[in-house]
Amino acid sequence: MKIAATADIHSPKYLALFIRSLRKLKEKPSLFILAGDLVYKNRIEMLKPVVDAIHRMLGNITIISVFGNEEFRDHEEEYVKKYPEITWLNDNYTVVQADDLKIGFIGTRGALDKPTTWQLKNIPGIKRYYDTLPDKIAEIASTLKNRVDRVVLVSHYGVTYRNLKGEPRHVWPHLASTKFERLIEKGLFDIVIHGHAHNGLIEKITIGETPVYNVSLPARKKIVMIDIDQYTPQGLERWIFRR
Repeated sequence: MKIAATADIHSPKYLALFIRSLRKLKEKPSLFILAGDLVYKNRIEMLKPVVDAIHRMLGNITIISVFGNEEFRDHEEEYVKKYPEITWLNDNYTVVQADDLKIGFIGTRGALDKPTTWQLKNIPGIKRYYDTLPDKIAEIASTLKNRVDRVVLVSHYGVTYRNLKGEPRHVWPHLASTKFERLIEKGLFDIVIHGHAHNGLIEKITIGETPVYNVSLPARKKIVMIDIDQYTPQGLERWIFRR
């Protein structure tokens, strides 16, 4: 089973690159993951050509998406109403049966070690939100662990500094959360997908036994294909017991 994943389309900015990347896919994925920043500065109408292109080239495929910082806070319901064909995740989860696997997808904008200056001025309580979000996501993952075959975390913001090479070091705290890295080290997720790091040179790293993908379209210049079957669920004892 393979899933396609991308982020940071910022439609219309990278829309042409996105469509070219779709055309280059050599096989049809089972699912399509959009990891936030789909449109430029909350231009909600510009998500339509993205969705239309996916359906035109891949047919009636399940699309799961999180919001990015370009999908402005307090506008989430507008996206949900305008694009009901997308399963939107916002600090919650969905379970999908695909091929022979039951997969739990946890979706979030994610957290930052340091909110940006703009966020501190314009989003009340943002620092506390970033500080407490990892615990909330950990609780969701713990709930899912024994109910599904794989747990996949989809975050817009980065989840570690280890794959931020290519980005200026002084901005790393504004791109990712090391608290999420500690959750990954604990084996709470089987696969982690994120975007936001446009200049990140590294597509995939492994933390513990967990693969972490930066699928940012400006960074990868392609849609990333992930073969879920190649990854053993975290905790072999759990896997054997459930089988």
